[in-house]
Amino acid sequence: MKIIFTTSNDSVPWGGSEELWFKTAKYAAENGHEVKICVKWKPLPNKLQELYRSSNLSFLEKKSDAGLFNKYLPARFKSFKVIYKTQIISWHPDIAVVSQGNNADGLELIEFFETHNIPYITISQAVYEGIWPDDAKSERMLTAYKNAKYNLFVSKANKTTTELMVGEAIINGGVIRNPFNVPYISQLAFPDTSNGYNLACVARYEFYAKGQDVLLEVLNEKKWRERNLFINFYGSGVNVNGIKKLISYFKIENAKVNAYTDTEEIWKTNHALVLTSRFEGLPLALVEAMLCARFGIVTNVSGNSEAFVDNETGFLAAAPKPEYLDEAMERAWILRNEWEDIGEKACVYIKTIVPERPEIELYEHIIR
Repeated sequence: MKIIFTTSNDSVPWGGSEELWFKTAKYAAENGHEVKICVKWKPLPNKLQELYRSSNLSFLEKKSDAGLFNKYLPARFKSFKVIYKTQIISWHPDIAVVSQGNNADGLELIEFFETHNIPYITISQAVYEGIWPDDAKSERMLTAYKNAKYNLFVSKANKTTTELMVGEAIINGGVIRNPFNVPYISQLAFPDTSNGYNLACVARYEFYAKGQDVLLEVLNEKKWRERNLFINFYGSGVNVNGIKKLISYFKIENAKVNAYTDTEEIWKTNHALVLTSRFEGLPLALVEAMLCARFGIVTNVSGNSEAFVDNETGFLAAAPKPEYLDEAMERAWILRNEWEDIGEKACVYIKTIVPERPEIELYEHIIR
């Protein structure tokens, strides 16, 4: 079978949302299929550079003969490099996998595959309830989803929200989870608490999506300043200076912005995750924390509530607002002597909804 994998992400050159198609592409190649990868990033991210040098996968290469063709394309096609489209047409894959950062940013890719009668599967990573498509875009989305061989969402909530956006049930759709970057069976010991409690906020530094500002507003309250609780920020992104500025503005002494840290190293010293997202899919940070026997204090957006039972294997803030996060953190703080036990229960629970190798599940959808 000839399979092409592509992603609508052309901003951040890699992220957790790329792991699913990436690992599935490797797995499909290992199982004897012809696989091509089509991405917009130049230069290639480190993971793809390694794959480019060592694998039997092939990458579509940039050509310089597509300028005239580009001139006559419909406007919605022009943002995706035509130099790749001409190669896709000539190769004509049996199926295409379109990984979307949200539930609509891959429309031009999908419509391209539709136009050229190339079957496709969609993956939607995040859905933001705060941005609704207009009627024209809603119809395009509905057509794209109806004509797909299958549509995969990383949470039930994202599928439901998308159905509301298009005004119909997506019958040819289901839920898939993302791969993770920690062992499925973790041996990490619970950190010592004699010097206090550490919460890790593991998320890219983008206030509009990850809401670190909400957490910092809570930490500005007198009671959190006086408790032996410390917040470690881990990540990278466009608001790294914004986080530092708010820490300085509020004069918060129990928070720190850390350099890149390996995931398992984070959970060797931190007792739980705090994640104040304004929208999500199902965040890898939460899955990985739970697999490492650490629970989450997270906002009730997208698939977060699907990952645990509130007050038993984690703590759910009703919305990404300071008053709701404060309430959830307070519930967790009251039970701080039970954090190790809650983390162990979280580890058991997450394995009931996240398989050890999600890429095999996607591969099986492709083959079917």
